[in-house]
Amino acid sequence: MMLMNEICYEKVMERAGKHQILVFCHSRKETARTAKIIRDMALAQDQLHRFLKEDSASKELLLSQVEKATSADLKDVLPFGIGIHHAGLGKKDRNMVEDLFADKYL
Repeated sequence: MMLMNEICYEKVMERAGKHQILVFCHSRKETARTAKIIRDMALAQDQLHRFLKEDSASKELLLSQVEKATSADLKDVLPFGIGIHHAGLGKKDRNMVEDLFADKYL
């Protein structure tokens, strides 16, 4: 599983900062786990900046949305410009992620 996450991270980083990226996972649990692994790997390699827009307003917007989120997993990754989306999220959280993605904050 770790090899698959490393390959996923490499593919994400090939496009990070240039395009938005969707990663499809086989379960709700893996969705959150994969998002956190990508975040942690980017943190370890000092690459988190590639997931966020350059302006500080984007960071502030994401932090304000964290306060509104009900999912602990979403709260954990949202400040880094990473979202999660699956059927187990509440409707409010799903809509928030969809809106942030549509507006290119994720």
